[in-house]
Amino acid sequence: MVRDEHDHGTAILERAGYELRTESHAVVGEPHGATRRLTGTDRPVEVVTLDDRDTDPAALVPQFASVLAHGHDALFVVTDVDALAAVVGVLDSPYCVAAEDDTRCRTFYDGPDRVPLANGHYALAPAGDPVWYEVDPPAADAGERTGSDRKQVVLEDGSEVLARFDDVDALACPPADAFPLSYKRGGDKAFHVYDRWGGELGRFGTIKAMREHGFEPVAMPLVPEHVFDDGSLVTSWAVVVEGAGTVHTADGTTELREA
Repeated sequence: MVRDEHDHGTAILERAGYELRTESHAVVGEPHGATRRLTGTDRPVEVVTLDDRDTDPAALVPQFASVLAHGHDALFVVTDVDALAAVVGVLDSPYCVAAEDDTRCRTFYDGPDRVPLANGHYALAPAGDPVWYEVDPPAADAGERTGSDRKQVVLEDGSEVLARFDDVDALACPPADAFPLSYKRGGDKAFHVYDRWGGELGRFGTIKAMREHGFEPVAMPLVPEHVFDDGSLVTSWAVVVEGAGTVHTADGTTELREA
């Protein structure tokens, strides 16, 4: 087997007794009877070597989902203990969301994609630090049902609510007036900014210029049930630091020493 940037992950799989193969340029370990399982399933384990940029949730969560979609669990190899803490912090409870409260309302990480609108624009907000999170639906009057038991989803910047939806599925293609602002790239290659009612507020040559004038594209939140189609968020991952033998999972650690 050709050694490359996946050397350490490959060595860890070898120590644990996995049978190694390459698949689409990835190193994959197939467990058998004598294998010391690194994850909580019997699925093959794929080595995923991360650099510092890959530990951001917007990169890490889609990468994890991609591995699971291939029918594999993931062994993430990170550069140092700081990267280990960052990756485990995302993957461990509450499992690929930023937070979850006692009522199971979640705060989401921002994803790499933007929110597309029904009119072909993309959602835009005033520059700030908006956060996507869930809230319980308002209580119905006189004990009546509201028509849905699902959590509402809110985009908030500080104390200002920028957008609100009945549930996470409503994010698939929101109406044009769901956000205070929107933008699209016109035939002139410029980015055109519009208010909620379709009035044009300005045009900019780049996204950077748009941001410098106080407009921020709205990130699509990373909602686990939208991102993951296969595998387990709890038992399908493990993390190891480059050069170390301690493998970290949601259930604890496993020490793998060199033979």
